Amino acid sequence: MAKKQSKRTIVGSPLTPVLLKELGALNEFPFTPEDFKPDGNWTNKYRIWTCHGYRESSNENVGFVRLKRIPESDKTFTLNIHQEIAQTDDITNIIDGTIKCRNDILASPVQWNLSSSFKDANRKHIAELSSINNGPGTKSIDGATGDWCLFEMVQRLAFDKQNSLSFDLLEGMSLSKPSHRLFYRGIYPIKTNEKNISLHCFVQLGNGILPYEYWLDTRHRLLVVTSMNKAYILDDQAEKSIM
Repeated sequence: MAKKQSKRTIVGSPLTPVLLKELGALNEFPFTPEDFKPDGNWTNKYRIWTCHGYRESSNENVGFVRLKRIPESDKTFTLNIHQEIAQTDDITNIIDGTIKCRNDILASPVQWNLSSSFKDANRKHIAELSSINNGPGTKSIDGATGDWCLFEMVQRLAFDKQNSLSFDLLEGMSLSKPSHRLFYRGIYPIKTNEKNISLHCFVQLGNGILPYEYWLDTRHRLLVVTSMNKAYILDDQAEKSIM
């Protein structure tokens, strides 16, 4: 007798906060303090979650990223980054670094120091896989921003359908991908923990990447980033996601 296979339902649509809730990836978002300022000093932690295409199985947390914004002056701020993502064979990729950005609309990077390392299943460093990416500039790169910088700069944008930005993307602060555009799409309701809230959505399109959507609350705090099968979900306990 042939073995009966369990039913699997194809997701069949792009990830959104509403769909993430249906798939069990989130229930509610962390509270945003009333004094939260996108151009101030803050720390946002995001759980990195992936979907394998089916509703019932193979959807999981694969890591986290912690971003800390530190104002320096009226002209610059520093973005501290710590990211951990689980790989195959219980290997973990860890990225640490700082990016000095200009206080302009694109959070234009001026100088950065990033390190990438790997740990094995026993949390021991694999030395031969380590690398360093330094960008010791003396001025910002005109018309460009980084992928991590976008998590910061989108919080400072007005919720206005006339708002549209063009720029070149530095993916991982190393790979240049030209001709990108970020624009405001509108307001979308979601119910979390029996509360109705409104989310504001920005969309990023450009060469060399899949579309990205950035979902913010009314206080301009970035709650979710989605792209195809991957989501970054604001979560105060994000660092426990792969422990």
